[in-house]
Amino acid sequence: MNSIAGPPAGGNMPHPAKKKLSKKRSLGVHIKMNTENFSRKMLSIAVNHRDGGVMVTPHLQNWGDIVTSELTVPASGGLVPDEAGYVITGPDNKPKLHYHRSGMSSVQPQKFMGGEGRKTIHLPSLDELDGVQIFSVAARVPAKLPWDQKVNKGDIFNIMDLAGVRTLLLSAVIYDRNKIPAGSVGGMDAIDPVSFASNHNNAVLVDLSGYGLEAVLVLHFRPMPETLPDFAADFSLVSFHQDRLTTDGGVAIHDGPGIPYAALLHPIPAVHEFHQTSALDPVISTIENRPPPPGNA
Repeated sequence: MNSIAGPPAGGNMPHPAKKKLSKKRSLGVHIKMNTENFSRKMLSIAVNHRDGGVMVTPHLQNWGDIVTSELTVPASGGLVPDEAGYVITGPDNKPKLHYHRSGMSSVQPQKFMGGEGRKTIHLPSLDELDGVQIFSVAARVPAKLPWDQKVNKGDIFNIMDLAGVRTLLLSAVIYDRNKIPAGSVGGMDAIDPVSFASNHNNAVLVDLSGYGLEAVLVLHFRPMPETLPDFAADFSLVSFHQDRLTTDGGVAIHDGPGIPYAALLHPIPAVHEFHQTSALDPVISTIENRPPPPGNA
């Protein structure tokens, strides 16, 4: 498996093109299966230009019922979805996740206004976090991930070059930007968020300091041969604080039969385990979107 940040590059060590993450322009996250000769889009990630919060919109090919919900902690312990409070929409009103800089994390169908249908939990501010997972994805692959989506400069790819991958787990972790060498994630003069491949083949760094947030969002990809548990939905996007999941709960977006599944990364790796300055060497890659074989859309 290989993670690539940025478009095909040439020459000697150019920085990948700067990519502003905002409501108007987002960063696509794509995967490529070993058995397919085209890429699939999984997520769009953006930064709210007003508060620096992270916003995530999942992409599925054939959305059926889309469910947004809160994961609660009952008196007996554990973690369960509040099925009575499910907000169910169709493919014409896809939901998004927003982890506000203040620490409020919410899921909401995008066409609902004024907080209607919003599910919210209150977590620590992004400014307080270091080495903390703020959301995860658990997906049966390739399942419904769309293959015919436009690929933009600066988008992120995870190439799963191992045969037999049936599940993809993705953990998004916030790290303190000040603990990473200045020249190691785009430099102090970078005014917009920039994404870089790390020296580890399953991590991509997105520098958020262009919005005044001294943090780096790192996407840790974990392709697996095992299937998700039978009770788990085909696709889950869950936001939480990993150390407080069983006390504070979370919020979730899921699709397919079953309930949301929170994918935890444990232990959280230190920055030096997956990133070095040498990781900024350009990565050359060509991925063509071609029609999938019959029955594999």
